[in-house]
Amino acid sequence: MFIGHYGLGFMIKRKFREIPLWILFLSVQLMDIVAFILVFFGVEKAAYRNSDNPFFRNNLDLPYSHSLIGALLLSAILYLILMIINRKSWALIAALCVLSHWVIDFIVHTPDLSIFFGYIKTGLGLWTYPYLSFGLEIILVLTGWLILKYMNAISYLLLFLLIGSFTGMIFGKEPDGIKTNEALRTLIVLGSNMLFIVLAYFSERIQKDKRG
Repeated sequence: MFIGHYGLGFMIKRKFREIPLWILFLSVQLMDIVAFILVFFGVEKAAYRNSDNPFFRNNLDLPYSHSLIGALLLSAILYLILMIINRKSWALIAALCVLSHWVIDFIVHTPDLSIFFGYIKTGLGLWTYPYLSFGLEIILVLTGWLILKYMNAISYLLLFLLIGSFTGMIFGKEPDGIKTNEALRTLIVLGSNMLFIVLAYFSERIQKDKRG
């Protein structure tokens, strides 16, 4: 799943107001962030491939970041970091947000998610139904955004960029110069995720200022 994870971040923020939205965004996407750092350095792979199904245009080989064991390790690392810096009330929820990424990906991925670092691959394959998958992600983001009710310019911009970038990725044609440049594709994905996290920070900050 792509932007749908952020929808979950919005929803959890509604319930756990003390946890910053940017922390929740970072948590739900930590697996992808780690994955594309590993892709950039050649440890994992996410190369372009031709496919009529837009969800299969990434030839994914993510044995470490997207294994269940990897997800549990990332959850534990984030939990320990937050405990060490005395953010104990955030730690468990943030760790579960990290793990939620694997659970949601298990629903949409074909059997390319592993249990143990590349071994025992699994996935229910919702991506084989691209329009259903696309609709689900949009619904998750819109529902989460509406539940949270951050009505400020940055929040609207965040929503627009989330849905706009995802829609363009699914229905647009990727330029040839990006298709063949794995490093550039990776940096675009990383940059997009960082932008969403930064916008989440400023959206919440503006919302707090509005409330006085």
